Amino acid sequence: MSKIKFYSEYDMTCGLNIDKIIKKINENAVENDWSISDFIEFYNILKFLDIKRFIDYIVKQTGMDIESYIKRIKQKLGEFVGVNREDFILLYDAEDFVDVEDFLELLEKYCVYKDMSDEDFKDLLNKKYVHIHIVLKFKKITEYFDFILKEKILCDSKNAEIIISKYLNEPQLYLPPSLMEKEILDLIDDYIDSPHVNINILRKIITFPTGKGLNIPDKIILHAKRKAKIEEENIFKNGVGIETGVSISYLIDQDEVLLFNTEGRIVDIKVSRKWIEENLDYPTLWNNFIYVFNFFDDNFRLVFTSKKNETSVLEAVLRPAGNHLYNKSFVFESKDLIGNVEMNSYIKVLQAFGIRIEDMIEWFFLDYLKEEFSIDNFFVRMPSEESSYFEKCRTILPEIDRIFKQYNILIEYGEVDQELIQISSSTFKNKDIMSFNHKKYVYPMNGWYQSASYLLFSDQSGIFYMPNKSQHYKNFVDLIIKEKVSKSDFKQYQLQDMKWLLDNELITQDEKGYIKFVDINLIYVLKELYYEDVLSYWHYPDEIKKVIEDLLSHNHVYSESTLLTRNEQDYIDYYLNKAKFTNGHDIRNRYLHGTNSNDEKQYETDYYSILKLIVIIIIKINDDLCIKEDCDG
Repeated sequence: MSKIKFYSEYDMTCGLNIDKIIKKINENAVENDWSISDFIEFYNILKFLDIKRFIDYIVKQTGMDIESYIKRIKQKLGEFVGVNREDFILLYDAEDFVDVEDFLELLEKYCVYKDMSDEDFKDLLNKKYVHIHIVLKFKKITEYFDFILKEKILCDSKNAEIIISKYLNEPQLYLPPSLMEKEILDLIDDYIDSPHVNINILRKIITFPTGKGLNIPDKIILHAKRKAKIEEENIFKNGVGIETGVSISYLIDQDEVLLFNTEGRIVDIKVSRKWIEENLDYPTLWNNFIYVFNFFDDNFRLVFTSKKNETSVLEAVLRPAGNHLYNKSFVFESKDLIGNVEMNSYIKVLQAFGIRIEDMIEWFFLDYLKEEFSIDNFFVRMPSEESSYFEKCRTILPEIDRIFKQYNILIEYGEVDQELIQISSSTFKNKDIMSFNHKKYVYPMNGWYQSASYLLFSDQSGIFYMPNKSQHYKNFVDLIIKEKVSKSDFKQYQLQDMKWLLDNELITQDEKGYIKFVDINLIYVLKELYYEDVLSYWHYPDEIKKVIEDLLSHNHVYSESTLLTRNEQDYIDYYLNKAKFTNGHDIRNRYLHGTNSNDEKQYETDYYSILKLIVIIIIKINDDLCIKEDCDG
């Protein structure tokens, strides 16, 4: 029988563990003689008893005087440490398996490590399951055994992986104070040439961000790049790979505005040239980005962004990850490629009709905003047709900042005051661009939402697996919608997870015992959050808004009032600079600092990318203003 282990308040094992705690209370197990496993288990029980809703349930089931029970556990913990303090290290071998992390946590909490000799600690480091990665999670232990741990790290270049992880993904890891940066860099350099080098770690070194507490010099980064190239050639020397691509054509005899074929590995897009030729007015040409090329979904969320649940389990394992890396999943790269092909081809088709996308952009700000929303003095200047692509890039990039600055001034002061804008030297980050509309976007919070969405929508949850059914299902929601199932259809381990859904009133049983959803609108909202990462509040009907309001009141979600969603902010940052993502295109900085390549074709590609970003920003501004008009009306 597995031991009681606390992970978090909303972990799906909580229900099972609480049942075990109730059993221990009823058996008065606290008064038994304790082994090290009991010691660790009751320490975990205290963590459950620090949460009110768990306490209330346990008291209701047992009638226990919980304060006295907690006091007794703490007393027994202290007694156990007192009796075993001098030989505590020997307890590790007294059981077949002891949770290493809990064992070290207790060593630190009760300061037992201070009674250990250097030899005892070295002996602990060599024991089964005691990995240095786990030891470094404990600051006081790491500092106390500084030189021993430093020696342990430097004796194996593979520990460079732990150090890279510490700076990129696991700030909760602590390094020995005496470990110097030069020693770390030498270890990383040695690792690059080692036989156990991992190409994903090489990529992390190559894209290592500044300001993370470790400065990897260009020479080591270049070393990693050259090594990564060799490793990639070894991986793909037998021709391993998947051919993908996008084909787009504009057909004069096609009546359908758009035909989109995704069968096979080549996406085939066919657009009606006749439609474009017969509708050359600017408003329709703008609407083509939305309703023909589908840059945005029905709720005006940009479709090209990288979303959390588009990454497969295999990709998550193989791809480097970190807050400084944009998640370039296979799905994202496919969507982005489609968007780029659509943008580039549309520009060239419009040019054939004598229309410049740059003129459409100026029209939006100078004419459309004034006519539709009575907004004056919103100025944008596009490059001339005669300019080279390099000159166009240098000219157009500052206009993005200018657009953002003018829009923020408009929101803050009710008008675009050009003198105020010219005086201000401040710059804006994408996340700082405001919206006219409060509660514009809604995002999930950790805890309750994570448990609910995992059980309902993840293909890894396991509770929807039905070997006796002929059809296989994508997730639990898919199963409940398509099948009539009752609790008797599920295995015991599935029922343990389903109990969380029942306790949280997401599912129930009808009069015939079949599982059904308590509120299908709530399931829809959770599905939107799971697959899209964000809700665009004002685009939902009233019954969905009511569900969102309820989630907000229970702190399961939170709202922000910005022009762009967080995913959209990241997408624009991914293209423009490396301040946030070190694997981005860095277009703005390359032209600003003169580190761009001397390649005319690259200049053209960059320019079309910049135009695409401005198109996205314009459509988001128009949506924001339309919502304001509807709310004011």
